[in-house]
Amino acid sequence: MKVVMTVSNPFKPDPRVYKEAKSLVKAGHEVYVIAWDREGKHLEEEVVDGIKVIRLGPRAAYGAAMVLKLPLFYLNAFRLVLKLKPHVIHTHDFDTAVLGFVLKFLKGTKWIYDVHDLYETFVPPGAIRKLVLSLDRMLLLRADSVIVVNRGFVSLFRKWGRLGGIHVVMNSIGEIKQAFKKHRKFTVFYGGVLSPGRFILEMTRISRELGISLRIAGFGTLEDRVREMCKRPCEFLGYLPRDKALKEMGTAHATFILYDPSSENNRLATPNKLFEAMALETALLVVDGSTAAEIVREGRCGLPCEYDEKSVRENLLKLMDSPKDVRKMGRSGRRLFLKRYRWRRFEGVLAQLYGGKSI
Repeated sequence: MKVVMTVSNPFKPDPRVYKEAKSLVKAGHEVYVIAWDREGKHLEEEVVDGIKVIRLGPRAAYGAAMVLKLPLFYLNAFRLVLKLKPHVIHTHDFDTAVLGFVLKFLKGTKWIYDVHDLYETFVPPGAIRKLVLSLDRMLLLRADSVIVVNRGFVSLFRKWGRLGGIHVVMNSIGEIKQAFKKHRKFTVFYGGVLSPGRFILEMTRISRELGISLRIAGFGTLEDRVREMCKRPCEFLGYLPRDKALKEMGTAHATFILYDPSSENNRLATPNKLFEAMALETALLVVDGSTAAEIVREGRCGLPCEYDEKSVRENLLKLMDSPKDVRKMGRSGRRLFLKRYRWRRFEGVLAQLYGGKSI
């Protein structure tokens, strides 16, 4: 079966898209990824682990300005999709879903809508957010199948009127077999996007106050502030490739997924690093009331906190003062990961959805 996936980034690669595409290649499908190279500095065509990647223009800035160039990307991508004549178009997130809707309407192509996030939560409150929400609900009801990252999205979309054809493919990972020796001193690691609403600057203040070794890796709008604030015992590592980031996670005692819960998308989020921490026996601090907190409670692999410095400080002290409990949390998290959250389980969901052989 010929499958075309669409993404609005250059696919460097995008971790979730890469895992799904690679699994489909493994199942015997011919997979193309049409990616928007907004930076204009990546190979136009390449093959990545059997995935045929084609990058298109135009160049465009990130953020709100990308909307002005988005129709041109749609036009370029639509021409290419018509030429490729796929059996399935698999669109990732709201900003490429229009391509799936149009191709299904014009050509009757099977359309799978893969929802990573609630896109309207990225738009300031007002008329435009309401428009994005209305369009997204319309698209969700018209796709042949919808893929979501966890059960929280299933419950929400059923309220929106999408009662069937929803499949859960979590942001999980393959089994990590390598074990890392933890640092002698209690250490917290954060790896990911450096942006407001992720408790990064707050954690640097708390770690200095408590004398905790905090190691931060990533890039984003807060990078300069993080670099300024990271003075001993904090250390800013900059961008790290995945293997080095996993080593940092594996040698740390704890990590944190503390997203501002005022956003519904943040409350629903279950990012890769949740499962990486579980696989690497690293305890987690998460926001109480979130989907991540449900998993942490199920696995007894961390502590839910309120999204404020007082609560996080208190829970960090509990971890610092209880090395035996931290080890138990790590082992318990890995057990649950191996039992329920390995990527292989979700490969099976994709294989069934695509009607292919077992992966």
